[in-house]
Amino acid sequence: MKNIPVIFISILLILSVSSCVPYKNIVYVQGDLPDNVIDSTAYKIQKNDILYVNLKSGNETVERLFKMQQNIATSNRNSESSLYFDGYTVDNNGYIELPVINKIYVEGKTFKEVKEIIKRKLLETQFRSLNDIYIKVKLAGVPFTVLGEVKNPRTGVLYKEKPTLFDILGGSSDITLVGNRKKVTVIRREQNKLVKKILDLTDAGVVQSPYFYMRPNDVIYVPPLPQKTWGTGTTLQQSISTTITALSLITTIILFSKYVK
Repeated sequence: MKNIPVIFISILLILSVSSCVPYKNIVYVQGDLPDNVIDSTAYKIQKNDILYVNLKSGNETVERLFKMQQNIATSNRNSESSLYFDGYTVDNNGYIELPVINKIYVEGKTFKEVKEIIKRKLLETQFRSLNDIYIKVKLAGVPFTVLGEVKNPRTGVLYKEKPTLFDILGGSSDITLVGNRKKVTVIRREQNKLVKKILDLTDAGVVQSPYFYMRPNDVIYVPPLPQKTWGTGTTLQQSISTTITALSLITTIILFSKYVK
């Protein structure tokens, strides 16, 4: 019986230390950032992507061809979802269909290559010169889903050039204290198959991964730390409080059993 307080204190210390989330498991991008960072500009268009195509020109005929897209870009900035309905979706065969020039194959091509294709197609129709025509091709947003140990799991669309994983996590109010930042999973469709990649967000080298830069329809999952299932608290104060409560209950049971005897 004399050893019971010592045993209780030992258990208290062990549970408190083991159940807390270490500081090093919470801090992002630890260490020096690498000198070379992945160039995310050469995105290859995929099936089901929605493209924003805009033409501007002094030629009124050309302006009228893409009036719908110009209206989206200028008058409907607060209705970003309209891009889903009025943008150009890449079909299952890799094509989009544009006014006048009809279908063009875009799957596997960069935005720059698609712009050149559109220029050539316009020259093949009724236009002799494209010197005064400005063509813009880009993604009409980057759809994503984020699940798991984030404060705001959700499905959304990023309207940003070169979005990163941090853009999505920031918009989801960050990872919770019991989220495993060392095993964040990105699920992505590549060449008609699903690929899963696990990233360590506590390592500064994560910025070199191509999976750190978001692609349309990426799914991000943040798994829980063991502390989540133990239920003993995420901070030292919570862990001590939970442990003391448990030990108090055990003590009460022991004393009550002796009283009954």
